[in-house]
Amino acid sequence: MSLSKIVETRKVQKFGKSTLMVSLPSEWVKFVDLKPSDTVVMEVRDDGALIIVPQKLAEKGIREKEARIIVSKNTNEALLQRSIYTLYVVGYDKIVIECSDGVLLPQLISSIRAMVRMLIGSEIVEQSNNKIVIHNFVDTERYSVDGLVQRMILTIKSMLEHLITSIKEGSMEHLKEVTELEFEMDRVHALAIRYVYVLNVQKSSHFITEYRVLITTLEDIGDALAQAALILSEKSGLLDIAKTVVSERLEELKMHLEYTLDIVLQAIMRGDPYIASRAADLAAEAMKFVRRLETEVISIYKTSEEYLLMKSFFEKLMVMCYSVQAAAEVVFDIVVSRKGGTLNISEGV
Repeated sequence: MSLSKIVETRKVQKFGKSTLMVSLPSEWVKFVDLKPSDTVVMEVRDDGALIIVPQKLAEKGIREKEARIIVSKNTNEALLQRSIYTLYVVGYDKIVIECSDGVLLPQLISSIRAMVRMLIGSEIVEQSNNKIVIHNFVDTERYSVDGLVQRMILTIKSMLEHLITSIKEGSMEHLKEVTELEFEMDRVHALAIRYVYVLNVQKSSHFITEYRVLITTLEDIGDALAQAALILSEKSGLLDIAKTVVSERLEELKMHLEYTLDIVLQAIMRGDPYIASRAADLAAEAMKFVRRLETEVISIYKTSEEYLLMKSFFEKLMVMCYSVQAAAEVVFDIVVSRKGGTLNISEGV
């Protein structure tokens, strides 16, 4: 008999004064080779369902997963890095890279090391002329998906703070810090995607798809901030133009977006649909603010080149605001889904 066909209804029995018991299906007991005195792992899901897994099967499910990458002297470095990254995020603990036609080229080794530095919990544990072994020591018990979302939001707020400070003070050092924080954002993003993928495989959490969209959207916000910083740093004098034209108004935008991000975080932590809806509205207001500001300062530019460069900067701000709104809307979806079939919004706003 296939286990998927086992559907039974059993009556709960009372044992002693307060203990309730139910017998296990004999077909299932035989299939998983469960014996008297064996230990089982019990997990209560968000919807009230109780999952029972024999301890030996649970341990088997978390055994080390190993992947292999075969390379050659003609292997593209970007393709190799992308392969390592993907194997990391889909949950492999050990990645063995072997060269099929001799020794690993120095440029491939450098690419491997650069990728390992970006992946939280990863280390090169073995290296020879034609092989490198990467081990991922990430302990998922140390993290929660909401905690990783919080970490990404805090990084975004720091990036925003440094971007606006660079404009107010004309500081290239603050722009460099935005780039450094983007690297940290990329690292947390990879860890968060790995985490939700592992949860999905273990089927131990709901709303995995929504969380993956949220994490990717937060990464988009970080990318937009980094690109805005790059625009200011690549053109000599543009930082001074931004300071003259939009410095004080961007401080208003920063405060508004920081508040919006705080509301997004509160919504997901508290599971409150009112707060989540408010966050989406605040993000929409931020987009309107950027559009108005861009229009208001057109007459201040001295040359068309200044206008075009600052327009590119404003476009990155718009992408950031749009992504903040998208993140708020995904959080609203998660919060509403957590409520099950009943959503009480009778209190008003």
